[in-house]
Amino acid sequence: MISAAPREINIPFDQAPGLAELAERADQHERLRLVRGDDAPALVVMTEDDYDQAVEDAADLAEARTVLAHMGPRDPAQADARHAECMAFLDKIRRRVSGA
Repeated sequence: MISAAPREINIPFDQAPGLAELAERADQHERLRLVRGDDAPALVVMTEDDYDQAVEDAADLAEARTVLAHMGPRDPAQADARHAECMAFLDKIRRRVSGA
C-alpha cells in the first residue's frame, strides 16, 4: 500500500541540528535532507519505519507499472480487433454448444 509521503525538509549541511533533534524530527515523520555543497549527494535522515515504508512503496509502484505495461494494447483499433477476435471465438463455442 502506498503511503502518504513524510514532510521533506532541506537543511544546509553546515546548519544541521544535533543528533537528538534529528531523531526527534525523524520521529515526527519529517524526512530531513542535509544538503551538502560541491554537487555531493544529500544525506537523508528518516526513521527505520519510514525507510521500510518507502522501500515498500517503491516495490508497489514498480509492480503497478509492470502490470500496466502488460495489460494489453493502448491503440483503440488494436483493442477493437482483439475484441472482435474474442467475440468470434465465443460465438463458435456458442454455436457448438447449441448445435447450430
